[in-house]
Amino acid sequence: MDSPQGLPKEKRLAKRREFLRVYEKGRKLFSRYTVLFFAPNDLPHSRIGITATKKVGKANVRNRLKRWTRETYRRQREPLGLDRHSMDFVVNVKPNAAEASFRDYSQDLMKVLQRLLNERA
Repeated sequence: MDSPQGLPKEKRLAKRREFLRVYEKGRKLFSRYTVLFFAPNDLPHSRIGITATKKVGKANVRNRLKRWTRETYRRQREPLGLDRHSMDFVVNVKPNAAEASFRDYSQDLMKVLQRLLNERA
């Protein structure tokens, strides 16, 4: 069973066309460890998709960074009010993130999400 702590399926982007729509229609913000693409959606909540290419590292490194991204997003949904914005986010993890600690990576991602919401306000 999916724990209530997890990120529910409906809050995730899964299909290639959903990612492509965000890339084509959306805007992007750069941060130290990620590139954040975002576009409005027609849903009552926000969704997130995460990509980490082989340039980032081996599968275990990519998976760790994707877990960190989901965890940071999940923790920030409430404090930043992400679900009030009806947005789709795609986080592209940069290769230098492989060297980061969870704390640095998480703070970097929080800052870029905050910047995005400040721009939208």
